[in-house]
Amino acid sequence: MMPPPVTPYKEITVDDIMLLLRKHLPKAANFTTLKSSSSARHSVVRLEKPRTHYCVGDTLNVLVQMRNNEGHPKTYGGDFILARIHSPMLQASASGDVTDFHNGSYRVQFRLFWPGEVKVTVLLIHPSEAVWILQRDRAVDYGKTMHKGTFVNGSKKETTQCGLRLNTQRHLCEYRKKEDGEYFACHRPQTLPCSSLTTMVSYSSPRPLPTVESQLLSPCSRWTN
Repeated sequence: MMPPPVTPYKEITVDDIMLLLRKHLPKAANFTTLKSSSSARHSVVRLEKPRTHYCVGDTLNVLVQMRNNEGHPKTYGGDFILARIHSPMLQASASGDVTDFHNGSYRVQFRLFWPGEVKVTVLLIHPSEAVWILQRDRAVDYGKTMHKGTFVNGSKKETTQCGLRLNTQRHLCEYRKKEDGEYFACHRPQTLPCSSLTTMVSYSSPRPLPTVESQLLSPCSRWTN
C-alpha cells in the first residue's frame, strides 16, 4: 500500500492568519484631534552611528523619531512606514527592513548592494492613528465583505456568491493553488462550468466615520501648521 502523498504546505485557516496579524499589529492610542497624529513633516530621520565610508555588503541603519503635528515626540508605535535606498543614475533601489520599538521610534536597516552614492527615502504611508482605525474597522466588518464571481461562456453569463469560506449546502466550485494551497470557492452556477469563472469583485455596505477619522484617512486632507 502506497503512503499518502506529502503535502508541500502547512494547512492553515483564515482565522489562523487573522490571529497572527492581530498579534503583530501594535495598538495606537485613541485620538480626538489631528494634532496628535503622526506627522512626516515634523518627524526626524538620522543615520545611526554614521561612518565616513561604507563597503558593499555593509548594513546602513537609519533611526526615525516620529513626532505629531504639534512637534511633540510620539510615545507609541504602529505607523506604516516604507523606506528604500536608491541611486537614480544607476536605476538601482532596495527596500529597508523597519523595526518598530513601540515607543515612537523606529530603526530601518538597509543592505548596501552596489557601490556609489545612495539616497535614503522614508515615507509615512499611514500614521498609527489611521492604522488603528483600519484595524478596528477590519475587526468589526470582518466576515461582512461579500464577493461575487462572474462566469462567462460565449454569450452566457451568470453571477454567484464567492468567498474564502461559504457556509452553504449548495454545490460549490472550489479553487485551490497546488503551490501554496490558497483556496476560495463560489456557488456553482446553474448552467455554466466552474472553469468559466472570469472575474471576481468584492463589495460591502459603507459605514460612515466620524469627521476627524475621515480627514485622517483622506489623502486630500493632510494636517499642516
